[in-house]
Amino acid sequence: MSTAVVVEAPGSHRLVPHEPREPGPGEALVRVHAVGICGSDREVYQGNRPEGYVRYPLTPGHEWSGTVTAVGAGAPAALVGRKVVGEGFRNCQVCDRCHAGETTLCTAGYEETGFTEPGAMAPTLTLPARLLHPLPDDADLTAAALLEPAACVAAAAL
Repeated sequence: MSTAVVVEAPGSHRLVPHEPREPGPGEALVRVHAVGICGSDREVYQGNRPEGYVRYPLTPGHEWSGTVTAVGAGAPAALVGRKVVGEGFRNCQVCDRCHAGETTLCTAGYEETGFTEPGAMAPTLTLPARLLHPLPDDADLTAAALLEPAACVAAAAL
């Protein structure tokens, strides 16, 4: 049986049985290879995230890599079998902020993998396919899990 980490509430976690969630329209199912542990994951566990930026119970994990195993209707079939990493913010893509390229300030509300939506501390992760970034076939998936924090550093430097 496969298991996922679930933070039930600040300071309380457990391993639970994990069943993959089949991808719905526009979604992809990813077999997780590696997941990082970030300072914000520690905040989730300690209960230090600001209100509205975490939803318990929660499977954390927003720094990850894996391989797409299935896609739902409308998602590119070419993703199946591809190594990927993914963005965490699940913006609406239609509000003024999203259209201005300020997707982290989406006015539709805050949704993010590993904080308000299930994260990658599980064998599989189902998320919108539009958030995936395919990697080269020879990519090192263990190292690729560090692309999300590297992207944050690059964005801050730019």
